[in-house]
Amino acid sequence: MRSFRARHAGAGLALLSGMSLTSPLWAQPTAADKALAEGLFQDGKKLMDEDRLQEACPKLAESQRVDPTVGTLLNLAVCHEKEGKTASAWAEFKEASALAASAGQQDRSQFADKRASELEARLTRLVLEVAQAAPGMAITLNGKELSAAAATGTGIPVDPGTATIEARAPGKQPWSQQVTLDPGPSTPRVVIPPLADAAAQAQAKAAPAALPAPVVRPEAAKPGATGSPLRALGFVAGGVGLAGIGVGAVFGIMAIQEAGDVEVGCSGNFLCSRADVEANESARSTAMVSNIAAGAGLVCLGAGVAMVLMSRSPEKPVASERVWLSPSVASDGGRVTLGGQW
Repeated sequence: MRSFRARHAGAGLALLSGMSLTSPLWAQPTAADKALAEGLFQDGKKLMDEDRLQEACPKLAESQRVDPTVGTLLNLAVCHEKEGKTASAWAEFKEASALAASAGQQDRSQFADKRASELEARLTRLVLEVAQAAPGMAITLNGKELSAAAATGTGIPVDPGTATIEARAPGKQPWSQQVTLDPGPSTPRVVIPPLADAAAQAQAKAAPAALPAPVVRPEAAKPGATGSPLRALGFVAGGVGLAGIGVGAVFGIMAIQEAGDVEVGCSGNFLCSRADVEANESARSTAMVSNIAAGAGLVCLGAGVAMVLMSRSPEKPVASERVWLSPSVASDGGRVTLGGQW
């Protein structure tokens, strides 16, 4: 027959398994069931003695399912206590105490009751608050549905660890939250918010996705836009032309002055002095420089004006507009002819 030996508490985690504290007498197992349960019990006891609790507890639980006895239930409670599943161990000790008392096993009943009282002071109790109850609302804790009475109150005894809370109701969007429960004594509190209407979720899915914002690409510089190469070159040429005209004007004034001096020196004489002849030659040279500079300036200025006019935007033509420029250079000076029709 299976023996019972008390064990000390340990550490671990999971959810409270619902066991009745006043279970009725179990159905009589067969001989094969008893043999299987005895083998599982012996393996579980050996593994528990070796502190291999994750292997020991499932074997003891299966042995209790196949052939339930107070001794196996007490060993399972001890294993869960050592594993740290305080809520599971507390419930199992409470049930074992009641069963042992009904069977006249007072020593086991007192032992189990004492261990249950010790564990009760260290329980983790999860308090759930429903902000707004919905018709047909169902709440589950780690996949196990809770009744309305269990879901509210001073707290549900739970094993420390990670717990998943879910809430569902007809016509509502489901809600879930995962919480970490520390070893007790503690009273964590979780508020279940009002469930949103499922219609709102359906409308959100049916709504067309927002179109992406259009990408604005910078347009390439147009031929007639300010800053085009031809327009810039026209302004440069125009500046050079103005400078050339200015130089030609200066030399022209100098040539006029020198010619005036020669005219005064040669006045009334049939022959001019050598100095007057040299001054006359200098005046002629200065005049030639003036003519060349002014002519070149006019050519550059005309070319610059032509390039600026040619760089006008083709998108904004002026009706009946026609412009022409005709520069020319001669030995006696330079000239440019600008004409147009508007």
